[in-house]
Amino acid sequence: MIALQPIVDRLKAAGFAQVEGVIEFAGLQDPPRVVPALYVVPEAEGASANRMAGIVDQRVTAAFLVVVVLGGQARADGKVSAELEIQSGRARDALIAWKHPQASGPFEYAGGRLLSVDGYRLAWAVRLTAPYHLRK
Repeated sequence: MIALQPIVDRLKAAGFAQVEGVIEFAGLQDPPRVVPALYVVPEAEGASANRMAGIVDQRVTAAFLVVVVLGGQARADGKVSAELEIQSGRARDALIAWKHPQASGPFEYAGGRLLSVDGYRLAWAVRLTAPYHLRK
């Protein structure tokens, strides 16, 4: 598994004030005090077959979610807020084409999806992938 801290650091360097990992997201009991709040969550890994004899050299594609949590807000002007588009775009743009120190290639965008919405807050997942090699 690729370490989460460099991803957290990259997002903080992009100007996000609150960025945490999967354990912090799992323990979230109250809405974040600072929004947008971002949580880096490893989602899945897929490995290709071993390419070598006598040793292991497998290409692994790691998938991550950057969960963007926003607070609900009413607008007086009757227009739809663009906050989700803005903040998820900022998170995506901070990571695509960036190469994690443990990866063998850059992050690529793999889509997004709604995780939850309850009238008070919204959670949107930005999905990214990065390749690395597992060698033994």
